[in-house]
Amino acid sequence: MAKPRTKGNSGARRVSVTWLLLAMIVAVALTAGACALWLPDRAPAVLSAPGEVTSAPVSTQNYEGRQSVSVVPTVSTKRQLLLNTSGTVTADLSSGGLESGKGALAVNGRVIVALSTATPLYRDLAVNAKGDDVKSLNAELARLGYGAPADSSTYTRATANAVKALQKSAGNTPADDGSLMLADVLWMPQQHVVPAAWQGVAGIPVSAGSPIGEIPGGVTRLTIKAGQPSDRDRTLELFGETTTLPAGQVSVDDAEYCKRITDNEMFQQYASQSQVDFSQGLDATLSLSEPVEVLRVPAAGVFGVGRGGDQTKACVAGVDRKAVPVSIVGSELGVSLVQVDGDGSAPTQVALGSALDGVTCQ
Repeated sequence: MAKPRTKGNSGARRVSVTWLLLAMIVAVALTAGACALWLPDRAPAVLSAPGEVTSAPVSTQNYEGRQSVSVVPTVSTKRQLLLNTSGTVTADLSSGGLESGKGALAVNGRVIVALSTATPLYRDLAVNAKGDDVKSLNAELARLGYGAPADSSTYTRATANAVKALQKSAGNTPADDGSLMLADVLWMPQQHVVPAAWQGVAGIPVSAGSPIGEIPGGVTRLTIKAGQPSDRDRTLELFGETTTLPAGQVSVDDAEYCKRITDNEMFQQYASQSQVDFSQGLDATLSLSEPVEVLRVPAAGVFGVGRGGDQTKACVAGVDRKAVPVSIVGSELGVSLVQVDGDGSAPTQVALGSALDGVTCQ
């Protein structure tokens, strides 16, 4: 007769099944962990290598090539300002610098007028006097708005009237005949000067021929620091003054522009500093005088740079793989700005990467 099943046997079997399931789960987990540790990673499909890009579109833009540059001035030696009268300084009028046509100081109660002329004033002048100094005086009086004949080398009646007006403006009583006494003038080479070592202090005795102050030298040349010549005219702007930098040049020695820079108040203030070092350069901007239309091409699409020994010459190729000679005008954030040389037509797409294999730049 069979024995009935006991409750204890059934419970033991359930415990055995439970432990078996736990053992299987642990084994699966250990196997998965081992696979994760020892099997190589497989990159997701989204990170797989893309197909090669072998062409890119070309666009156009107007380009003025504006850039910041440093300009190194060549400056002549310092000069002394010499008085032509003797006495005691009764007023110092130099606050803010000396301005041509304005009073610089007063000696024995008479105002000494600063005048900037191309030819230094060295003698007394009266009606009918002739010479380069007279022509320079006429030009400056005309510039100041006193009505002198700007291009005349003769001290005319109009010159005399202009001198009278100048003296009255300074607070002086002019000579009846309108003559200009050298003792009434302080000559200076620039229209505006910030003097150093100024001696025109009230109460100080002075004598004719003695220095009353010192001024920095004038600018004779401006050179772009580490500049590269261009085959186009460019516009140089310094202290708000502009001039044309001719094609192929990296420096300017135009006398009129150099004088404007020398007369500029910002330059005067800079130059008047002690131990000023002009070799560090002055901040300026450079741009093309006339903006040009250029092609925007990916830098990777430009090849053969240095064609013919000129680093601005290179090539691009259309999707037909034919080389097109170009000139590199500039660059912007991974894009080369080029112009097609000669009568060649501009491509609408350029070849890149392996599409350029075997293409030569002639």
